[in-house]
This record gives sequence, C-alpha cells and structure tokens, in this order.
Amino acid sequence: MKAFWNASRTIYPAVFRVLIGLVLLVDLFFTLPALPYLLNPEINSLVADKGLYAWLSENYQIYFSIYGIVLFLFIFGIGKNLVSFLVWACYFLLFQMTRFSSTWGDLILHFTLLYFVLVDSFRFLSMIKTKSRFGFVSKLAVCSVILHLFLIYIDNAFYKITDQHWRQGISVYYSFSQYPDFKESIWYPLVSHGLITRFINYFVIMQQAFFVPLVLWKKTRIWMLALTAFIHSIMFVEFGLWKFEIVMILLLGFVFTDDEWKFFLRKWVSPTLFKV
Repeated sequence: MKAFWNASRTIYPAVFRVLIGLVLLVDLFFTLPALPYLLNPEINSLVADKGLYAWLSENYQIYFSIYGIVLFLFIFGIGKNLVSFLVWACYFLLFQMTRFSSTWGDLILHFTLLYFVLVDSFRFLSMIKTKSRFGFVSKLAVCSVILHLFLIYIDNAFYKITDQHWRQGISVYYSFSQYPDFKESIWYPLVSHGLITRFINYFVIMQQAFFVPLVLWKKTRIWMLALTAFIHSIMFVEFGLWKFEIVMILLLGFVFTDDEWKFFLRKWVSPTLFKV
C-alpha cells in the first residue's frame, strides 16, 4: 500500500494533458453549433438572465474563442500550471452555464481538472519542459486524482448494491434495451438471456466493489484496469456516452507508476525509451 502511493508518477500526467486537451477540444467543436439554442434565454428558460453567466451566454463567441486558444496552449504545454488553471476556469464557467444539461461525467471532469491544476505535467510532451523533480504538491495532486477515481467506483458499487433493480439482476437488460436498435446489437442475444444478463449484472457489481483492492494489488492491477477499460469501451459503443467513457478510461492511466509505464513503452513503442 505504501509503495503504491509513494511511487513516482511523472510520465502519464503529460500524456493525460495532451489527450484530455484533445477531448475537450473535440467536445468544444461539436458543442458550438448548439450554443445559439442552448444559451438563448428566449428558447431555454434555464439560462441565467443576469450577472456574469448571462454576459457569457450572450457573448459566447468571445468566450469560446478564448477557451479554444487556452486548450491549444494546454495541449502543447505552453504556460504550464497557469494555463492548466485557465483550462479548469473555462470548463468551470461552461459547467455553470450549462449545468441544466450537465451529466455526472462533467462533474467528474470538473474535479479532475481542478486537481490537475497543481500537477507538473510538463516534463514530457511539452514545448517548454520543466526540469524540476517531482514536487510534493504535484505528487499530492496526482494522488488526489487517483483517490477521486477510487471514490467513483466505490460510490458506484454502493449505489448498485443498495439499488433494488441491480439486486434483482435486471438493470443491465433495461440499460441496453432503452437504446434504439437494441435487437440488432451483437449484445442482444446475451443481454436478453435471463441467466446470462443476471451474471453480467452481478459481475459488474463485483468489478466495481473490488476495483480498489485489486488495483492496489500489483499482481491483479493490469487485469482489473484492462477489464474496466473494456467495460467502459462497451458503454462507449453501445450507449454513445463518448466523453464520459473516454475520460474514465484516461483516468485509469494514473494508477500505473513510472516504472510500469517505462516497461510498457519500452515493450510496445521503443526499447531505447528512458534509457538515458
């Protein structure tokens, strides 16, 4: 346990910075066409009619232009932690303006970006690299991201265990069946089978309930993370919750230590990486 939290994690934060920046940029691109309707108080009565959020809603072109520039600086590692703070601030303002349509995934990402403000993610994949050692504050921020990830699965497991439909073993079927073309899906034969769908239902509960201990144990860590990523991938394809599922998969990468990432990268990318 102590070794897990004391381990150095300086490689993946840079990868996460680039990938989450691209996710936010794609999300911004696809959100833009809907903004004239989403932020129009004459169409949407839930939009603020006074104060800062009302001004931002009326002048969303300026706000989103600034947000886009900040994301480009963030991806290329320009501006370091100040730009990381601006990314969180822009996302926070967007979260507040569109709170009526925000999901649980938006809330998770909001807190993740807040913790990430203090992370030194500029040692790699950055135009202006930092040469300082992995500072205590940055290490604490990474641990906060991991703890937040653990709490998400603990909370999910608790909800499922206490929910009547999950205990009855029917939630997985209803989750799949509410989406169009369910009967044409490759999962229909499995999910529609009473015994199999109950097995999947209880398997998901067990996966979330034992996520933390099996991730903390090094021998089962990679298997649990691979299984979790696979489940999120299925939900991404079948349910279309693209941003939430990608964010959750990206968060899993923080669990691996620098030594584990070096092993993966040397094996899959180049044997000479991090040899210097």
